Amino acid sequence: MLSHVGRRFIWFLIGSTIFTTFIGYALIKAGLISFPSPKSQRALNTKEGNRTRRVGKIRVI
Repeated sequence: MLSHVGRRFIWFLIGSTIFTTFIGYALIKAGLISFPSPKSQRALNTKEGNRTRRVGKIRVI
């Protein structure tokens, strides 16, 4: 009895994982989900040097 429940639970996990992967893939392809692309280290360094800007009379850090 217990092994039957365990086997069904494992198949449930496998099926739900496949289903979730398919739904996620479809949403990404449809453009409803997007992940930010990783920036290069050079782009991060130039962004770091430009931290303080002035907006009107307020200095934004």
